[in-house]
Amino acid sequence: MHRNSRTKAFKKLTTIVSAMTLCLGVVAAPQTYGAGVWTNEPAGANVVLDCPFNSVQGCGILDAYSSSQITSDSSAPISPSSVVKSTLYAGNSAGGMQLNYVTPQVYREMYVGLMWKTNPEFFGRQVANKLFFVRGPASNGFFGMMGGPGGGNSAGSPSFIFFGHNSGNVNNGHTCGGDAIGLTCFPNAGSGQVAPAGTWFKLEAYLKASTTNTSRDGIVRWWVNGVPAGNYTNMNLSSLGLNEWVWSETWDGTVNPVPSVDWSHFIDHLHVSIPGGGSTDQPPGPPQTPSLRSVTTP
Repeated sequence: MHRNSRTKAFKKLTTIVSAMTLCLGVVAAPQTYGAGVWTNEPAGANVVLDCPFNSVQGCGILDAYSSSQITSDSSAPISPSSVVKSTLYAGNSAGGMQLNYVTPQVYREMYVGLMWKTNPEFFGRQVANKLFFVRGPASNGFFGMMGGPGGGNSAGSPSFIFFGHNSGNVNNGHTCGGDAIGLTCFPNAGSGQVAPAGTWFKLEAYLKASTTNTSRDGIVRWWVNGVPAGNYTNMNLSSLGLNEWVWSETWDGTVNPVPSVDWSHFIDHLHVSIPGGGSTDQPPGPPQTPSLRSVTTP
């Protein structure tokens, strides 16, 4: 069969499958481009999103400010060459993108994997550099980066990934640092290092909601390139469950001094799954509307 014939046949099949999905309610399972890549994903987890970033909307992700860019990068490690790019341009104190993905239900557990890098010239804010949030109806936890040239509280050290519970309704001072209520959970199982800038890194995270806001039985774990970085098993965390992944650097007018060069983040792939099958939505309801509440903290 000639290539043109194969292409036409494939397009025809795609049209038929799309029509079945719309008319009959048939929903295909997400295609996993990175099978075997997400080495710390709990066994048996149900994949709800596997996005190669050929587009944003095509993955069911909301581009809150229509500010993301799909660009080509042949070095993308999982699904080249399309990647999504977020940029704070030189001379500006605001910019970047906010991407929201809301799961069909609220769950007790969530796993996230993504391939990420900055541009080599990335400097970073002089406070923590937020990357992505894994949150629920009453929580706002995020994973961010410290160290490097800008560095936040660890300027000059190699950049590393940390977790911040970022929620005023819980206290984790018993296990995390940063202040009296333990806002900052530093790597405690490895370095969590993400240096040098301009290099692709695999980031993985697993969260389990605590039973209540004071029960200290929530879990937060994260890995860099498959290696453990953080392991906290006594957290007060998101007692109402988890239902949203958000990318937001919170570059919304708080960058001071303004950058002299462009700062960019790139994501090659995003993978979200639900371990354990533990939903808090009984009976299951329709997907929720993404929340655009503020994600900025000092």
